[in-house]
Amino acid sequence: MKHTCKLLIKLSIGFTATFAVAQNNLTVLDSISMALHPEGGIQIEATLEQNQNDESWTDYISVEIIDSTKFIFIGSDQIIKVDNDTIFTFKPNTNQIIIDNYYRDEFNLLSLISGNLYQVQLGEVQRRIRDAIVNFTIPHIESRGKIWINSRTYYPIRILLEDDLDNNSTIAIDSIEPLGYEPQYDEYDLDGWEIIDLRE
Repeated sequence: MKHTCKLLIKLSIGFTATFAVAQNNLTVLDSISMALHPEGGIQIEATLEQNQNDESWTDYISVEIIDSTKFIFIGSDQIIKVDNDTIFTFKPNTNQIIIDNYYRDEFNLLSLISGNLYQVQLGEVQRRIRDAIVNFTIPHIESRGKIWINSRTYYPIRILLEDDLDNNSTIAIDSIEPLGYEPQYDEYDLDGWEIIDLRE
C-alpha cells in the first residue's frame, strides 16, 4: 500500500458487441458514477494488485464512499481519507497523519475507485450478457485501462489501470454494500496522532 496514492486487468471471454457511440459512452460513465454515489453511501471490499518498477504487491482494501467529496481508503499499511479539498494519510506504524491539499483535477487511484470519473476519456464499450467492458484513457497522465461493470447495477467488477512503462494496478471488487450506520470514515480524526501538515 506504500504506492496507493500514485497508482490504480484483463479478462475478455465470450461473444461481445461493441458500441462506440459517444452518447452511449457518456451514459455508461454517468451510470457508474451514480451507482457509486447512492444516498446514504456505499462500502466496497476489494483486492488491490500493483506492479511497478519490477515490484509486485497485493493488499486487501476497504473503501467507504460517503459522497463524491468524502471517502476513505483503508489498507493494511495506511488509511487515506479525503474530505473535500483535504487529504489525510494515516500511517499507523508511525502514528502519523500527513495532511495535504487534495486537487480534484489530478487523476489518481482514489479518483477511479471513488467514482469521480470526469477526467476519464472513454473508448469503445463492449456489452455482453451479464457485464460490459468500458475501455478508457486518461490523456494527461498517459494512462489507459478498462472497467468491467455489472450490466444491471453498473457496479464495477474489476478495474485495470496501466501505462506505457508496464506499470499496472488491478482492483478486483469482492463486494459492494450500502454503508452501515457506523462508518469508519468518522472514526479517523486528528486526536492522538503526530500531525505533519504539508499544506501551503
